[in-house]
Amino acid sequence: MNRFIVADATRCIGCHACEVACVTAHHQDNWPLQRRDFMPRIQVVFHRKESRTSTCHHCNDAPCVASCPTEALYFANNSIQLKQEKCIGCKNCVISCPFGAIEMVAANEDAPQLAQKCDLCSEHPSGQPACVATCPTQALRLMDEQQLEKIRRERQTRTVLGQPVQPRQRSHREMFLAKPPRVGAKKVDAALRKTHFEEIYYGLGCAEAEYESERCLSCAQKAWCNWTCPLHNHIPDFIHLVNEGKIIEAAELCHQSSTLPEICGRVCPQDRLCEGACTLKNEGGSVAIGNLERYITDTALAMGWRPQVVDVTPRKERVAIIGAGPAGLGCADILARAGVQVDVFDKHPEIGGLLTFGIPPFKLDKAILGVRRTIFSEMGIQFHLNHEVGRDVDFNDLVANYDAVFLGVGTYGLMAAGLEGEDSPGVIQALPFLIASTREVMGLEESAEYPLIDIQDKHVVVLGGGDTAMDCLRTAVRRGAASVTCAYRRDELSMPGSKKEVVNAREEGVEFQFNVQPQYIQRNRKGQVSAVGMIRTDMGEPGPDGRRRPRPIVGSGFELQADVLIMAFGFQAHDMPWLRGHGVQLDRWGQIRTGGSGRGTTQTSNDKIFAGGDAVHGADLVVTAMVAGRQAASEMLTLFNSKEVA
Repeated sequence: MNRFIVADATRCIGCHACEVACVTAHHQDNWPLQRRDFMPRIQVVFHRKESRTSTCHHCNDAPCVASCPTEALYFANNSIQLKQEKCIGCKNCVISCPFGAIEMVAANEDAPQLAQKCDLCSEHPSGQPACVATCPTQALRLMDEQQLEKIRRERQTRTVLGQPVQPRQRSHREMFLAKPPRVGAKKVDAALRKTHFEEIYYGLGCAEAEYESERCLSCAQKAWCNWTCPLHNHIPDFIHLVNEGKIIEAAELCHQSSTLPEICGRVCPQDRLCEGACTLKNEGGSVAIGNLERYITDTALAMGWRPQVVDVTPRKERVAIIGAGPAGLGCADILARAGVQVDVFDKHPEIGGLLTFGIPPFKLDKAILGVRRTIFSEMGIQFHLNHEVGRDVDFNDLVANYDAVFLGVGTYGLMAAGLEGEDSPGVIQALPFLIASTREVMGLEESAEYPLIDIQDKHVVVLGGGDTAMDCLRTAVRRGAASVTCAYRRDELSMPGSKKEVVNAREEGVEFQFNVQPQYIQRNRKGQVSAVGMIRTDMGEPGPDGRRRPRPIVGSGFELQADVLIMAFGFQAHDMPWLRGHGVQLDRWGQIRTGGSGRGTTQTSNDKIFAGGDAVHGADLVVTAMVAGRQAASEMLTLFNSKEVA
């Protein structure tokens, strides 16, 4: 009789630990490098408030085996195995499987789709199905002939004794999920916080951190929250350490996977990442992972702790990093820990890039970046600030004098709406507005490139619905605007920004206009903006990206009064004339091309030049930029080591 995995729906909590275990088991117990490679052979299926798993039943007289024309599917080791190299992608097995347990997958974008199914981890060194070993509630069991016989005899005994044939423990799931409700971090009252630029969230205290850490289910060491974090932070492990009061150990663990944990704890959209994946999300609220991450490093630093960089053997290689944002800092961190000499060049007067100048102080206290600058300098990283490549630094010299160069330049190109009059006085772009405001709060002198716009007692309209738009709205409130309105062309559910930022903006007095699209800019006799013409929309069919497209409603036009109109449509690649002549290819959006046959994922078409972050994949999150920088450092070290061997 064939072995198979059986699932008990009364125990399943929908934590996805089985899916994560399956994928990592088939990647040598490591995380897959690309999100597209996350292809579990077991699926968690949800229906109403219940969840259960679906996987191959390894049928005794398997219809998939009978239907396969190439003998890619076969009986072996009391199970149904698949030789993918024999698969021709005919899909007969998918059609014949009565449980939907076989799917067609492609190894990469250019590869053909071939069958994939559960193999009971037959090639894993442990010899045990990873999903069964990992399930925190023992909802999964490996069933064989002996197990079936045991169940049969138990049921015979219950029948003889007049007991229920199959007593169900329906309370088991509820008992496992019975945790106190989320509290999270408290924030400054809206009436007070909108009068200053200080951070609005209070840090967790010791008792609050213990409370939140106690709520964690510890679904698995490699859990769903780990996977959805682009850095794959050791979330259940560091939460467990907090619960034990081991803050220094938790800080060390956080720094194994993250270069800036106290910053990510503040600015990452956890509701779309780790907390959005928490098993408790709909059961009392997600564990406050971001607040705990902030608490760990803030507390450890206050205790005098610093990241341990010991037993570092200096290397001969030197690397130049252009850009002191999250990508550049992530790259510098890994290289410095490996003993590489690192020089970081940035056009701004402080490190952090848009972390410092693009994110408002009420979300991220800029003193935190000052502490980080000291830490990095103590690690041996050399910062050359107020040094813009092409103006203060010759890129040719960097390429010639360093063993590798990393481009973490971000995206500073501004996106226009295509409306007549966008160059009118009173129409401004989001990024210059935010940078000028932050520089003023930091006490830096006003820059001709980023002039500070006076919006006191003016009516401000912000076009856009992302995090940058929220930052502009909340900054305008603090700058004394008479009214602040967000105009977004889709509905509220379609907004790409963090949901908590929308809540914060509303609390601070921002008005939201959804399903409205700009049509024209109205100007007064002096040529200054006085209003923006809008038309109402409804949501149409999804576009290529899966998002529903807004459709204008005929005859629904109206005007919004606006003394200041802020364009917050996002950022795009900016021109880098100094890069020309070095064989670095750009795509049609002006973004740097990396990867390809025989190259690292962050290596450009010039072997010596690497790139990562927004300049490569477009404007994205702080955490994804940091991942790219750290990956680039790893690939540089591989390159350096290969040259030593050669």
